[in-house]
Amino acid sequence: MQGLIRLLCVAFVITTACAQTDVRDSHFHEAGSSVIFARCTFAHGYRHGYEAGYHLGNMDINMGRQMRTRPAQFHDVQRGYDGDFGPKKSFDAGFQNGLKAGYLDGYVGHTFRAVDTLRMIAASLNAMPVAADPRNVYFDEGFSSGYDEGLTRGQHEGSLEQKIDLRFVGCQFHPAKEQDLPAQDSYCEGYRRGYSLGHSDGIVIRPDHGSLEASRR
Repeated sequence: MQGLIRLLCVAFVITTACAQTDVRDSHFHEAGSSVIFARCTFAHGYRHGYEAGYHLGNMDINMGRQMRTRPAQFHDVQRGYDGDFGPKKSFDAGFQNGLKAGYLDGYVGHTFRAVDTLRMIAASLNAMPVAADPRNVYFDEGFSSGYDEGLTRGQHEGSLEQKIDLRFVGCQFHPAKEQDLPAQDSYCEGYRRGYSLGHSDGIVIRPDHGSLEASRR
């Protein structure tokens, strides 16, 4: 009987913690993309950063301010991070990338594209982590690495008409420990989805691209 009571107490604590996290952050209920935020701290940080950046960019252009181009000019932007979201380093990395993309979109008058893009990236993603990566550590790491690679490729090779087919995005996995090799599928799943997001941003974030479009408004 005592064992059953203890088990129920643990379940209550876990359920309460999850509920509190959901209340604090509406993105966990965002239709079509919530699954990617639950599994990937980088993507969750990106969503926060994009929204903050978009509103800031939109405000700056409407106030007739010069475009912000230096990281120091964004130091006072609130991240909205909570310890329940996952590793802060990963959240911050995603936030910074989302902030940059969102700010440019808001400043030059693009649509708020993050919601549709993240829904596309989250499509058909299983909400449950794979057994070899129960905490989504490698999924998150792969997503971050894929984003960086996709961003670079998009800036140099991408076009607005180009669509990324996740099935054909290459992925190499080199874990520090041999026993982590079974997590390859999880890593590459994250990598391909991160690559697609980074590639879409890379097409928009190009040298002088933002300032040129803003000058036309």
